[in-house]
Parts: sequence; structure tokens; C-alpha cells
Amino acid sequence: MSSLTTVARELRSDRSLPSEATELGRLGLFLACLAVASAVSYWVALRLRGVPIVGALSSPDVAGLAIPTLAYASYRGVSLRFGPPERSRLADALATALAPGLAVVATSALLAVGFDASYAALVGWTYHPEASVATAAVRAAEDAALAGLGFGLLVAVVFDLGSSRVGLSPARAVAATAALVTFFRSVLRDAAFTLVVFPKPWRVATVSLLLVATVCGCVAAGVTYRSAVERSLRPVSRPALAPLFAFGLLGLVAFGTVFAEFPGGVEHLLRALAFGVAAFGYARAESVWVPAAALALFSISVRLVGFVELAAF
Repeated sequence: MSSLTTVARELRSDRSLPSEATELGRLGLFLACLAVASAVSYWVALRLRGVPIVGALSSPDVAGLAIPTLAYASYRGVSLRFGPPERSRLADALATALAPGLAVVATSALLAVGFDASYAALVGWTYHPEASVATAAVRAAEDAALAGLGFGLLVAVVFDLGSSRVGLSPARAVAATAALVTFFRSVLRDAAFTLVVFPKPWRVATVSLLLVATVCGCVAAGVTYRSAVERSLRPVSRPALAPLFAFGLLGLVAFGTVFAEFPGGVEHLLRALAFGVAAFGYARAESVWVPAAALALFSISVRLVGFVELAAF
């Protein structure tokens, strides 16, 4: 009888998902819910545009990103570090804050010299001809600050969960954070925003499929990671996991398409670099304000470089 019990326990254990897959699946589910929250807040923000305080609080970077991320961090017991960096780590914090913006400047110079193109044209960004520079600067600063806060918090939470719950090394946690946050920003959130503006039935189906693919892809990535760690095909060889890998492959293809086009993919590559640098800075400086500052300055750099290019050319 005890032997049968032991075998049953082993079979039950074999059917369960690895801890890495479970944790990444939870993270994927959070990103899917965050995309829905961003879409709802975007819909509300479109109707409150022009209301000074309420409009800012209802923005997708606050109501749809920062607040849900803080709530999720509290729910999962993630201890975010809101204090300033220690004096010994100020150099790391400064380098992290400046690196993404400098990458935008370098890309602008490379595009101008090598391809006779501008970064502003690359991202499809411009000023309204009748807008004042002061108004545009204030609006850009507000948008950059809110985006930096929202995505800085998201980077910190994803990195913390990846390193502490999934068990990734710091370097792998940085890479995983860059990939997951870029996927959320460039695939999930963009698709959700498009659904708000053009609520077509086929778009609803596409976004729903992407949300399912996000969760399945994260679970499949966790199973694959366990398989690589164990150097065994046993974790990935179960037939029951085939649908997870199928949907996960769909999400991977969608992710790859945002980088496939040149020069449009350059924008997403720079964004992935910014998220990776922000995660690295959070790991080194141990302060949420470091990735927030890095991503805010990255957003400001995009606007500033675009303004200079449009003024010059």
C-alpha cells in the first residue's frame, strides 16, 4: 500500500508544472491583466483629456500601469526600494539614467550619417505647426515623468520576481525583464490601445488571442528553462504541454514581428535596451527611482532629438 502511495505521489508530482513555469505563468497573467487595465485607462483618459489633475491620474501610465503594478507588488509581497541610492552606488545610478538617452542620440546620428534619415521620421513623431515650444516642452516633460514612473515600477517588480521567485541569476533576470516589459509595451499595450480606437470584432479576437498567448508563452518558457537547467527533455516532453507551446510560439512570432521591419524595429530595439539598462540599474543601485529616471530621460531624449531633427531639417 505504501508503495502504491509513493508511486501516486511521484506521478502527481510529475504532472505538476515546475516552479519556474508557475511563477512565470503568474507574471504573464499579470501582464495580460495590465494590458486590459491600460486599455480601460486609455479609454477613460481620452474622455478626460484636458482636465489638469484627473486627466493625468487617469493616464495609462498611472491608472493603467503604476497603480496596478504597486497593487500587484503588494499582493505578491515584493518589497520595492523607494529610498535614494547609496552614495557608493551613485555612479551606477547616474550611468543607468543617462545610457538610454545617449543611445537615442547615437542612433539619431547614425541614421543621419548612414541612412540619410531621422529618428523623428522613424517613430512618426512631430510637433503641431502652431504649438508653442513651451507648451510642447511641458507636455513632453509630463508624459515622460509619468511613463518613467509607470515603467520604472514595472521593471523593478518584474526583475524582483524573476530573481527572487523564478530563481534567475541577475544577468538572466535583466534579460528576462527587458524581454517581458518590451513585449508588454510593444505588443500587448499597443494592441490594446488600437482596440480602444478601432473596436473591430477581429481586433477583439486578436487581442484576446495575444493575452492567452502571453500566459501560455510564459509557462512554456518556464518549462523550457527547467529543462535546460536539468539538461533533460523530460519537462518539455509531456503531450499535455503541446497547446502551451503552440500558443507560446504564437506570442513569440508576434514579438518577433515588431523587430523584423527596418527601420521601424530600431525603435523597439532601443526600447528593449532602455528596459534592460533600467533593470540593471535597479539591480545595482537598489532604488526604484533609478529605472524611473532612466526611462523618463529616455522618453525625453526621444522628444528632444526629434525636436532638434525637425528644427534642423
